[in-house]
Amino acid sequence: MKRGELAPEELDKVIKLKKIGTSWLRIEHETGISRRTAKRAYEKWEHSQSPEVLREARKDVAAKAFLDHLKSLTTLAVSLVTSLSVPPSIADMEKNAEQFFSELWEQDLLQRGPLSSLDIGTGEVYTRLPRPLVDQRFSILENELLFKCLQDHTRGEGVRWEVLEEWKKARDNCAKIVPKLRKGTSMKETSVVVDNFLNQEREANFLQRVKEESVESGNAVEQMAKAVLSAIWQGIREDTPAENLVRMVSPRGGGQGIVKVKDETFLIFNDTGLAEKVVHTCKLAANNLCKGEMVQQLHSEVRKMEKATEELRQMLNPVRLTPMILRTRCDLCPA
Repeated sequence: MKRGELAPEELDKVIKLKKIGTSWLRIEHETGISRRTAKRAYEKWEHSQSPEVLREARKDVAAKAFLDHLKSLTTLAVSLVTSLSVPPSIADMEKNAEQFFSELWEQDLLQRGPLSSLDIGTGEVYTRLPRPLVDQRFSILENELLFKCLQDHTRGEGVRWEVLEEWKKARDNCAKIVPKLRKGTSMKETSVVVDNFLNQEREANFLQRVKEESVESGNAVEQMAKAVLSAIWQGIREDTPAENLVRMVSPRGGGQGIVKVKDETFLIFNDTGLAEKVVHTCKLAANNLCKGEMVQQLHSEVRKMEKATEELRQMLNPVRLTPMILRTRCDLCPA
């Protein structure tokens, strides 16, 4: 037998693997046949087939490509809606809609990166590793093209894409408010409010005690202001009074008072009584600031973002989205 020719059973195996979209490198690993030899033999066989046989073979390839297209669109839809959720950190809200989407298209929205497991206690946490080296511009373009396909498939199917523009507008408004709330005048205002409530405490030198007796290094009053802002933001996200989220925790055995907003620690004192007074002061300051126009407006914009996200979540759920894609076409549909 001449070098480069395959036995009938070898050729048959190569043909079957290639018909299901197997790469030449994978075929080489599975058959032990050089990928160059396998490719030459397959192309020779392909050229020898009748047009009818080729058409049937291409139908199989197109069907698989369409399934891949369907999976990509449903995966992208889930990743998109998940990303639209209001972030847990107020710092992430400083990006406007344009900046948000610019960074979003850089992400592995199709979830192709390999998973790595990390044991934590008795369970496992899975994280997605970076994808193999690829020009990021290809990934960005792929995400953008598939997003357009998603819109094309669903625009006439009851998905109101105007809601995404509503989300963007609300996000832009938040991006204008949050920096003012976190820094500059509003941060000073927050500190002033905290100072005012500290000075209202009847205990002499209370403010000085807070500054001196904090276990952690740094400006204790500034940490209190950050705790107040965190409580305000978490309160907005959860639609609950901010003052209810500030608490004092004492470890088993006592001895310390830890000032927390939900699970995040801001200050630690060796005197639990002092920690309780600091918590009380933060609650008063948070309640006072929540009555202001800026926090009220931020609360309103976040509700708009959540409403828009929920509408898209309902309409782009894979259970609803799959039949929409099956009965429509886009410019990049393989079949």
